[in-house]
Amino acid sequence: MENQPISWVINCFTEEVKRGKDATCMADEIVAAWEGIDSIMRRIIGKGGFNALFLQSVEVTGQLHPWIAAVSHDGQSNVDLKALRVLLTNQDMIEFAAASDALLSSFLNLLVDLIGLSLTKRLLRPVLDPLLTVKL
Repeated sequence: MENQPISWVINCFTEEVKRGKDATCMADEIVAAWEGIDSIMRRIIGKGGFNALFLQSVEVTGQLHPWIAAVSHDGQSNVDLKALRVLLTNQDMIEFAAASDALLSSFLNLLVDLIGLSLTKRLLRPVLDPLLTVKL
């Protein structure tokens, strides 16, 4: 399936920084978004499927934001979203917002490649709509 870029996600967390959102609140919001995506995707592709997509997204994002690779897994390919929160709060706010945007964009682009844009939007709308200024 042809890659259909998810350009409406790229700056959702970076925009929150510009609005002056607190770093702790932002980190909580980012982790909550990933927990929501995890919950939806595990029902469809299972824990291993979500973990594989997330870890591939971490690998892609790590090319520009190497520190994010530390969240990858607990040694058993299990994604640790609590570790993500710790990593985020240890970074400069602008950097963690940019990395979070890149990670989400990477994940969505991988998912679009697998199941298409329309199904990706339908599945993840409950999690993504609150984050986006341009609704799906």
